[in-house]
Amino acid sequence: MTTTRYILAGDVGGTKTCLGLFDAATLAPIEIKAYASADFTDMLTIIRSFFGARQPSCQAACIGAAGPVLDGVCQITNLSWSIRADELRQALDCPAFVINDLEANGNGITLLSQSDFHQLQAGEPRVGNAALMSAGTGLGECLLFWDGERHIAVPSEGGHASFSPSDPTEAALLAYLWETYEHVSWERLVSGTYGFEHIYRFLRDTRRAPGSAALEAFADIHGYGAAMSKFADEGLPIAVATMERFVSLYGSEAGNLALKALATEGLFIGGGIAPKILKWMTRGGFRQAFVAKGRFRSFLERVPVAVILNEQAALLGAARYAKRYAR
Repeated sequence: MTTTRYILAGDVGGTKTCLGLFDAATLAPIEIKAYASADFTDMLTIIRSFFGARQPSCQAACIGAAGPVLDGVCQITNLSWSIRADELRQALDCPAFVINDLEANGNGITLLSQSDFHQLQAGEPRVGNAALMSAGTGLGECLLFWDGERHIAVPSEGGHASFSPSDPTEAALLAYLWETYEHVSWERLVSGTYGFEHIYRFLRDTRRAPGSAALEAFADIHGYGAAMSKFADEGLPIAVATMERFVSLYGSEAGNLALKALATEGLFIGGGIAPKILKWMTRGGFRQAFVAKGRFRSFLERVPVAVILNEQAALLGAARYAKRYAR
């Protein structure tokens, strides 16, 4: 009689935390649960809730977390709490690791099937580096370095690099945000927490489009991301303009990342936003901004671009990472 060996994997974001128990041999999911991150004050409390009265028995654990990981500690960028690998090891009595959520996502890409992707640009893939960019609560970026045999996920905090405008309207947008922020990062414009609201308020306050009391009332309850999806789909001019600008900015920074990574094998779009606004991502604005890089336009036209549709990619990647060190 064989005993199933388990791996615990986690995907922690500013909005949602997912935990999964996987078969250590096959990485088949045994149980997956989702939690509202803001309802908890630390990772161990979520883990205790996940296991309940059961005694946790794992061969290894890995948590992918939305923030920089230094010496096994991650301070979540959009939460007030941190995750420590040493505390996980002590609580679970097994090898335990904390990695960046984009590193986890990058590790999960090879476990996905063709149906888990929606292609935005076919390109002409060539063996080499790839890159991953994920807009959700925040904006994450990751380089997938090709070492000659496999891709190695290299985390970064590129979403906090300085925003650079691509046209006069975006230059005015940057000046508008400078009135509020000393530093304007890409995350201020390409994320669920900040992007939709900042773009909407800029268009309204600079009278580029009339505001909407109905949209703002809806956003107060459901958030600006949900409001923009609803009202843009209904054809409200300022919502359409906001959505189109958001998608264009997303494409522009994705093109920047593809150039920095020399992503000949592809640029992947992860995170929770892209699948929800796929109809807008496919209308052409993303791709137009992605390739609009002057002398390197032809290079970027050959880079495949695909949206990851499987929301468990980061969880699978964390499980894959843990499997390497399972007892």
